Amino acid sequence: MDLDMEETFNTRVKKPEEALKLIKEISHANFKREICGFIGSDRETGEYIVQQEENIAPDPSSHFLINPLNYLLFKDTYDMVAIFHSHILGDESESEFDVKMANNCCQAFLIYGINTKKINIYSPKNIEGNVKVLERIKELV
Repeated sequence: MDLDMEETFNTRVKKPEEALKLIKEISHANFKREICGFIGSDRETGEYIVQQEENIAPDPSSHFLINPLNYLLFKDTYDMVAIFHSHILGDESESEFDVKMANNCCQAFLIYGINTKKINIYSPKNIEGNVKVLERIKELV
C-alpha cells in the first residue's frame, strides 16, 4: 500500500442534510466503485466537512480502504463524526467487515446503499467521534 498523500476533496456545508445530499451525489456519480471518506465538523465555524477520499482497496467494487495517514490528518484537523462509504451491491446494511472496522477504529460508519437510496449508520459501543453531531445526522436518516 502506498502511503503517499492522495488527493482528497473537502467540501464545507452549513447543514447536516446538505452533507448527506453530497454523499448521495458522490455515490451515484461513482456507482461502479465504493466511495469513501469522512464527515466531520470544523471546531471553529461549526460547519460540516465532507471529505471524499480515494478508495485504495485492491477491489474497490466490493470494499473500501482509506489511506491511514489521511484518516489521522482529518482527525487532527476536524472533529470526526463518521466514516462514510457506499455499497454498490445489496443495501445499506453494515457488513460483518464494516462492523469489525468500525469497532476497531471506534468510529461510526455511515453507509449509503446505491440500490435502495437509503443511509444506515452503524455506531460501535465506543465512539471517539463527535456524538452530538452524529445524533443530529441520525435524526435525518
